[in-house]
Amino acid sequence: MVNKAFLSLAAVVLFAVFGTGVFVGMQVGGLSDEGPGGPDAGETGPQATDTSADTDAATPDSGSDSESDPSAGGDGDATVRDPIPPREFNERSISTAIVANINDARESEGVAPLSTTGGTAENLGAMASSHSAAMADAGRVSHTIDEVTSRDRYEQYDLYDTCQFQVENYIESADDNDLEVVGQTYAGQQYPDNGTQQFNENDTAVANALTDDWLSTPAFSDRLTYQNAGRLGVGVTVTNTGVVYATVNVCS
Repeated sequence: MVNKAFLSLAAVVLFAVFGTGVFVGMQVGGLSDEGPGGPDAGETGPQATDTSADTDAATPDSGSDSESDPSAGGDGDATVRDPIPPREFNERSISTAIVANINDARESEGVAPLSTTGGTAENLGAMASSHSAAMADAGRVSHTIDEVTSRDRYEQYDLYDTCQFQVENYIESADDNDLEVVGQTYAGQQYPDNGTQQFNENDTAVANALTDDWLSTPAFSDRLTYQNAGRLGVGVTVTNTGVVYATVNVCS
């Protein structure tokens, strides 16, 4: 009797232990299927990597934009100068520096300097200033604006006959623009010149840019260094956008 009761109790205990083991095993297996190694974790990894890759890929693009900046002027110099307001430039000061540069060039050629004093020279200056203002209004550099030629201006200012002079074996006059030089540059802003960026930071630099260009152009250089010329007038206009127009008129 006792032996049968003992056997029955042992059987119940074994069954309970076996059943609990199966239940625990099923729960562990379920965690293994849904744990950190599951598909959700696998998708999170690549997304983070892609975002990092996009950020890295943007860096060369920014560099490329910087290298292609027009201010580099094609010479690899990416330096950008801060603009200077046009009001900081003085037209009279630029004109004075132009006269000095022209007379320096004449001295190097062994010819006498040109004068800017006296009534005739003052009329030359007024004529030159008027033409520079007209070029600025038209937005272009030309000896003829609104169908008014260089000769027309000399005649309007009663200078056509006065300003004729001997050059070798002929008489030089205002015909064919032969007593006039015109030009354009920029004040206080970067601009391209022969593939490089230039910047005229003051009145002297503006004057130098103009006269350097004129003296490197044979026709203009000849007009500025006529041996028998005696007077000149210079007119400069600086626009509110920093464009500089200049005119030089020569006389006997």
